[in-house]
Amino acid sequence: MEKMKALHVFTIINTPKSFFDGQFRYLAEKGHSIHVVSDSPEDLDFSRKNTITYHQIPIARKISPFSDLSSIARLVALINKEKFDIVVGHTPKGAMVAMIAAKLAGVKSRIYYRHGLIYTTAIGAMRWLLKTVEQCTAALATNIINVSPSLSKLAVKDRLNSPEKQRVIGAGTCGGIDTENIFNPALINTAEKSALKSLLGISEDDFIVGFCGRICKDKGIRELIDGFRLFKRHNAAAKLLLVGAFDTRDILPADYKKEILGADDIISTGRIVKSQLPLYYSLMDVFVFPSYREGFGMSVIEASAMMVPVLVSRSHGCIDSIREHQTGEYIDISAEGVCSGLLKMTKSDIRKSVGREGRRFVVENFDFKVMWPAVARFYRDIHHKIL
Repeated sequence: MEKMKALHVFTIINTPKSFFDGQFRYLAEKGHSIHVVSDSPEDLDFSRKNTITYHQIPIARKISPFSDLSSIARLVALINKEKFDIVVGHTPKGAMVAMIAAKLAGVKSRIYYRHGLIYTTAIGAMRWLLKTVEQCTAALATNIINVSPSLSKLAVKDRLNSPEKQRVIGAGTCGGIDTENIFNPALINTAEKSALKSLLGISEDDFIVGFCGRICKDKGIRELIDGFRLFKRHNAAAKLLLVGAFDTRDILPADYKKEILGADDIISTGRIVKSQLPLYYSLMDVFVFPSYREGFGMSVIEASAMMVPVLVSRSHGCIDSIREHQTGEYIDISAEGVCSGLLKMTKSDIRKSVGREGRRFVVENFDFKVMWPAVARFYRDIHHKIL
């Protein structure tokens, strides 16, 4: 195929490192020239590994008119200099400035990569502002990629864009996960697992309720803790394992943070490196994800790939990550909903069956070997339209 030159715009470098590591190299091998912009300093290892050309341009994460105008001007200059075939904007703010700059520079193919809809948990004037930004960004884009089917449905329901403009690649996610070399229970070292259990104070008789993600209100952490307390009345040996860091923007109430840090039956790991995630998932008897909103429930399919049965909310982005009664169960975002779901998973034969079906579901639909070729076909089709 003819070589396509693409610019991907992010606010921070952690986003492509989390969701596009390896995929950019795959696209480069298919004939793409990948350039990446973010506000962060370049990660040389990431750039070399993924065969990308990196540009650092300041992009504020919050709405900041003067800063945003400067970001747009610098992006326009870069686009005019490099003559990109397509511009892809990621996350709400990165996409907004990218779509404005690409439109001003006359780029024919402008893609908004919608990772989620943050206005859905905002209120008042902030909700209106965030929703308006979504609508404007979508209007400037020629194509929209939603990372889940439910996100597509919500976008049409809330009149963010027409259904004709958007699509989901494969079954969803940005590019899937590696179920063979990373999220594979067969690779867990039993000695390392035992050592981690000892370090965290977990005994063989403990029933581990797990969570992985940002520790914040939007993830349903308050309801998870309250539900865990109700469940403890039925299972005194239960412990709650929270894998992730406290969010600095969507901050938990002080009393919940105090309980997390002080309770003997709650284990809070803080931020851990991605390579260690499978080991932590392997400690869990049940994974619970009562989130209020997601683009796609990535941690849910990671847990499922590790054969951990999951309980997940019916929120957009979450409902696409399981098959109800087969790979997991839906729960209400409430203490009672969390407790009820946990009680269903107390039988080991049910957990084994759900975990086994969960891994099969993820391998068939969300492994990167399934997803990356679908991503490449999408960009190939876009490129053919603009030639």
